[in-house]
Amino acid sequence: MQPARLLKSGARGQALVLFSLTFLLLTLMVLLTLGFGMRAKERVEIQMAADAAAYSQAVSTARTFNAIAVMNRAQIAHMVAMAGTQSMISYGSQMYAARQTSACPMPAPAWSGLDEAAAMQTLSLQGRAGSMFRAELAIYNRLIGTHLANQGLTNLIAKEVNPELVAPPEGANKSLAEVSGGASAGSSYDDLMQQEKTGTVPETSGAVMPTGGGQGNATRNATMGSLGWTWVHNRPSGSAGFGSGAAAHNPGFQHYASASAMDSSTYMTISGRNSWAHDHGRAITETCPDGTPITAAATDAWVMSDERQSNEDQHVYGAKAPPGQGAENNTTVDERHTLGACVVCPGIWPYSVGFNAALLHGNADENDYGQPKLYAMLQRDYASDSRRARPDPWNLLFTFKFANQETEFDNAAPLGRIQPTGREDVQRNQVALAAGLAYYHRPRPAAAGGGWEEPPNFLNPFWRATLVSTEGARDDKPARSLEQAGFSEHADALRRLDSAGYRGGSSTGGRY
Repeated sequence: MQPARLLKSGARGQALVLFSLTFLLLTLMVLLTLGFGMRAKERVEIQMAADAAAYSQAVSTARTFNAIAVMNRAQIAHMVAMAGTQSMISYGSQMYAARQTSACPMPAPAWSGLDEAAAMQTLSLQGRAGSMFRAELAIYNRLIGTHLANQGLTNLIAKEVNPELVAPPEGANKSLAEVSGGASAGSSYDDLMQQEKTGTVPETSGAVMPTGGGQGNATRNATMGSLGWTWVHNRPSGSAGFGSGAAAHNPGFQHYASASAMDSSTYMTISGRNSWAHDHGRAITETCPDGTPITAAATDAWVMSDERQSNEDQHVYGAKAPPGQGAENNTTVDERHTLGACVVCPGIWPYSVGFNAALLHGNADENDYGQPKLYAMLQRDYASDSRRARPDPWNLLFTFKFANQETEFDNAAPLGRIQPTGREDVQRNQVALAAGLAYYHRPRPAAAGGGWEEPPNFLNPFWRATLVSTEGARDDKPARSLEQAGFSEHADALRRLDSAGYRGGSSTGGRY
């Protein structure tokens, strides 16, 4: 009977071993399933956070561009009003000059009051336009310095989703390159004006040009005498356009070959020249209120307005005192017609933040017509101190011997225990990359064929935001962006996928 009991005990022991192994295998399978499920959940979480950050960056950029566009339109309105006021001053000067030598002279106090009010209106208009330019710079500098640089906005969104998500500062390189040409901080107003003065404004490949969109010296040349021609009233014939028609061929109209020819004096201004609104006209024949005709005693009647730094603002009447020595209502006219502090001498056009028009040339369709694509990059470090301090309960870690060799098992990293090797380790770092596009769309009516009404610009507030693929344009290199941030193995994996035929947002591949 004793051997039988031994056999039963042996069978019972074998069953216990098999049961234990089966239970261990089942436990491992459950824990591995939980681990894989958590990784999948974390993968979805980090990608959704990256998508939200990319879209938010695009929204922030589009709203900034729309605000700039609205203020640019307001600046243009101020410019038109300013030019119109100067024109009325010039025209009124002709009337006044003609009547002063007639039997019905206009009372000096009445004229002086109107003249001074018009001059102050011009000064106020230019000041408001300048304030709007400073406001444009402020919101643009906040966009690149606070939202885009170092992935500031992306990092804020990531922390709201999960505190362990990190936005590496290098992930901002693509966004900054698209918007500011790579600059991580904006320039102050004074710095920009100094660059204009010295001719050291840096070239940029970004969508935004803080001192205008590819206009060169157009702003500087936008004086009252556009393209060098003085502003002339009462033309007997010919086109009203500047530098055209009768004015272009009449030797009686003075033409300036360059800005420096307008004034031989120099001042501590941007261009070193007076900012002239140099309005010429001829004192025309008028009629007194009682019907008496007025014959002009002189033909030179004009007003000169320049920047605040000079004291040569004046009216000139051929029948009166020489330039700079006259008076109105017993008051010298210096500073009366000032255009304010010189900003773009010798022009009176206020500066504005502009869209880089150079991006619309060539094969612009291969680069989204210069519309900025903004990357958001997020990272989760599985070897971070917080992860090691509070590991997931189903992540088993133990060491066992197999074939006389110690082997480590860690189901948090199936290919081996995670070591602090840095960002290049694809097992240690979970990375997500997303892209948002700030795009311009002023739709054409469907009856007219649909599509775009005009290319991107900063004159109409039709900027929008959307999520797009990280690929597509010729300068979209997601693998390179990952590599710049230190994720070399991730970049290599993306290149391998591309070489194997994987296609993302581009039919031709990422061309990594």
